[in-house]
Amino acid sequence: MSYSGDAAEQVVRMSLEGAEVAAKITGAGAKQVAILLYAILREQKKTKGKTRLTNMLRSGKELKVFAVKDTDLKQFCKASKKYGVLYCVLKDRNADDGITDVMVRAEDASKINRIFERFQLATVDMGSVKSEIERSRREKAAEEFPEPERCAAESDKTAQLVDSMLQKPDKEQEGHTPNPAQARTTKSPQSEPISRPSERSERDISNRERVRPSVRQELKDIKAEQAAKAAEKAKDRAEKLPATEHHAPKKKRRKRKER
Repeated sequence: MSYSGDAAEQVVRMSLEGAEVAAKITGAGAKQVAILLYAILREQKKTKGKTRLTNMLRSGKELKVFAVKDTDLKQFCKASKKYGVLYCVLKDRNADDGITDVMVRAEDASKINRIFERFQLATVDMGSVKSEIERSRREKAAEEFPEPERCAAESDKTAQLVDSMLQKPDKEQEGHTPNPAQARTTKSPQSEPISRPSERSERDISNRERVRPSVRQELKDIKAEQAAKAAEKAKDRAEKLPATEHHAPKKKRRKRKER
């Protein structure tokens, strides 16, 4: 009987300990859930300071976006909390332009303008920012890939060559005779060799045309040959075929009837 009593005590003790552990777990879980719900309700009822983007969008109110420099962002956050502005920082980690977008409600736009005036926060000009970014990129590219000195030397050589080419016609014109009438009457020796090749080319072309037979005549000859060959083939076939002889039909004799 003692063994059965010990077993029953152990069962009761284990059940009590399990219930105690379950109560502790449920109590801790309920506490965490309560804290989470309180934080969510507090976040939803928040009227100033930093908030999440989802809460800003769920509010259903008109929103506006302002551009703030990274150097002035900390001061802007303090001032907006002081003035009772609810804002959301839209930070892009991959951006390197030094600007951060801040989303606020449209009804707080006047407060934001006052913060900029009060704390002398410079408004951002996107055009100037883009130009500065492009300039910095060009400077970096120039530092990484500097132009060699050969380009400058080659450019100087080309410039000298162009100048010399432009100066040559002037010198040649100075060497000509000043009298234009005399220049017209004198025959240029360069005209003779130019005319000779042209005459030769014309003669060569005429000789080639004479030697070259007409294409139409060749086609006619080919057609005549083909027709002659076809006639010969037809004659050969006719000679090979046996001649058919026509015979008159034989008369049938009628048998006489016996009486």
